[in-house]
Amino acid sequence: MKELTVAGQQMVEIAKAISWEATLLIMDEPTSALSGSDAERLFEIVRRLKSRGVSVVFISHRIEEVLQVTDRVVVMRDGRRVGELPISEATREKIVRLMVGRAVDIFPKEKVEIGEPVLEIRHLSGKGMVEGVSFSVRKGEIVGLAGLVGAGRTELARIICGVEKRIDGQILLDGREADIRSPSDAVRLGIGLVPEDRKGQGLVLKMDVRENVTLAILPRLARWLGAISRREQREVAAHYVDALSIATPSLAQLVENLSGGNQQKVVLAKWLSAHPRVLIMDEPTRGIDVGAKAEVHALMSQLAGEGIGIIMISSELPEILSMSDRVIVMCQGRITGEFRPEETTQEEIISCATRFLTKEQLQIEAAPAIA
Repeated sequence: MKELTVAGQQMVEIAKAISWEATLLIMDEPTSALSGSDAERLFEIVRRLKSRGVSVVFISHRIEEVLQVTDRVVVMRDGRRVGELPISEATREKIVRLMVGRAVDIFPKEKVEIGEPVLEIRHLSGKGMVEGVSFSVRKGEIVGLAGLVGAGRTELARIICGVEKRIDGQILLDGREADIRSPSDAVRLGIGLVPEDRKGQGLVLKMDVRENVTLAILPRLARWLGAISRREQREVAAHYVDALSIATPSLAQLVENLSGGNQQKVVLAKWLSAHPRVLIMDEPTRGIDVGAKAEVHALMSQLAGEGIGIIMISSELPEILSMSDRVIVMCQGRITGEFRPEETTQEEIISCATRFLTKEQLQIEAAPAIA
């Protein structure tokens, strides 16, 4: 199981739950790691289960899914039920207002001055799903990487950061070739990675907030014989907890006890403390609520305004089109398109994302996978 992608693990978990033939099925963020086509398969399964008399509790932060698949919407905030709407009366705006307690702009993208290239990828290839990829990221620019699950986007990020081995190609930072052979090389050169699996790869769940926030800068905090300065560690952690509005009882709180949105903020705080030049964010808003999503997007705009180059990998096309300055599309490890968000559509992006798929593969994408 550990060798499957996050999406693959999620599909197995869904199959297991359905196989029990329960009369009540509770699905907690079932589509958080799924592509659009996989989510559609799941919705069809939910409809079939309903027709058989199965009751479903569908927990999701994706409002479009709630509107598409449910009969009644119950909204919770801070552990309390704050409203209920029949689906005939529910709108995105009403649900957001109940969730957050106010109107909120989910995509607060700001125009910033875009500078010279900070990261250049030339003919990069790696084991598996990356072949001859070339593109650049400028200072202050948010480059959106779009594609289906398995397109090679995450693998590309891991090669850039030295997690996976590079077979061919060059990585340049500020015009100079960078020799990145390990994650520590990437950190030293100013590249950070917010992974799609924050619990498995971005955090140490049994460590507290203070320890997680400072994981990337331990050498900076080390003193005689490698001992960590606890005072400086607390000061750094307290600064970012305050700056990112991380909701935690204390710096000593284990991160496993935080909400998904606050866990994601801790991962972001870890990299901000390292002052990166390039930040790669793989599915940065997966599984977090609307309010936290808006805060992460606002932070992305703020970081871009400070001159950081950002690569945002996302399976949510509204996020890609709303937050990117430039969109790059991948399919089967290769770049198949590059667009300005204001000059393209979701249909064009999907067309590029399926360019190298065969008719049989497309049929598999479209057909229900679970009986």
